[in-house]
Amino acid sequence: MKASQFSENAQLLAFVLQPGPEWLPEVIDALERTWGSIRHKGKLFPFDQTPYYTPEMGKGLYRGVVSFEKEIPPETIALEKERSNALELTMAQAAHPEARRVNIDIGYMDLDKVVLPSYKRGPFKLYAGGGVWLDMLLTYAKGQFHPTAWAFEDFKRNPYQHDLQLIREKFKKMGGGKHELGDEKSNSGNVSSRDL
Repeated sequence: MKASQFSENAQLLAFVLQPGPEWLPEVIDALERTWGSIRHKGKLFPFDQTPYYTPEMGKGLYRGVVSFEKEIPPETIALEKERSNALELTMAQAAHPEARRVNIDIGYMDLDKVVLPSYKRGPFKLYAGGGVWLDMLLTYAKGQFHPTAWAFEDFKRNPYQHDLQLIREKFKKMGGGKHELGDEKSNSGNVSSRDL
């Protein structure tokens, strides 16, 4: 099969930082209004390895991962980064519009890795154009997600391991994002038995 005849979608996901140990209904609602139905909603874990976000968002922060029914061509992740930034601004604190109430790290998973786009350059990030760099934070091997040497501290501890494995399993069962270009079902992320 020629490369021009084949495309491989990726699983759209987001690592969400928010106040409190339970998912805020308004956060879930905003995520689904922006990217559609959630396929997997993970557990929230204390974000206590760095005070980086405390001045802006306060104490008692928790982070968890969600995946969406939506799958995307990985080369379009920069567009999703723009949407996540716009959503953060929309949900900013009314009294302090410059202070985010929620931090949304949108990204994608394929069967081998988890990648997050960033507007900040770095020695291990690859430039994707449009002011966006790609940061591969986790790789998958031997049944586990493994942090890269430059991953953030919470990714090194990776309390999200179980949720990420479930997300990958669901993604794989859906065909792992593979579809033929021109397939009418490619945009919905659905695959038929012939694609498996």
